[in-house]
Amino acid sequence: GKDDATTKADETMVLQNEYFFLLAISISKKNYKDAQAYPYLYAAHYHRDAGREDQSQEYRLVESMRLYSEASRVASQYRYDAKDCLQLMKHMTTVASLIAKDILLLPKEAGGDGKVARTWKSRENAVAFATWLIGFI
Repeated sequence: GKDDATTKADETMVLQNEYFFLLAISISKKNYKDAQAYPYLYAAHYHRDAGREDQSQEYRLVESMRLYSEASRVASQYRYDAKDCLQLMKHMTTVASLIAKDILLLPKEAGGDGKVARTWKSRENAVAFATWLIGFI
């Protein structure tokens, strides 16, 4: 409904949740000189959760990977104290695990145990995801 979406300046409709994540990234860029990885991580988790089980939403997995890559870029640009560095390392290790188990793999059909490799419906999404994955690494 109308309450669930917000129009950005370019007239693209986004859900209210996504708008707030994008706003957090914008504020981080403006007020903190793009030194905060967490807004990117939260937005990436949002898209990962939205796209991981519904293959018609696989474009969200590409957006998730782009945002994880951006979080990695931001984290690599700044020097942190040892405690912050350890915390960021924990988050990035968790992200790598989430990429493997929630994006690259799918649950088996018909209640089977385990997971199977994701087959991308769109070649463009597969290429874009791989490109952002390389950026994350």
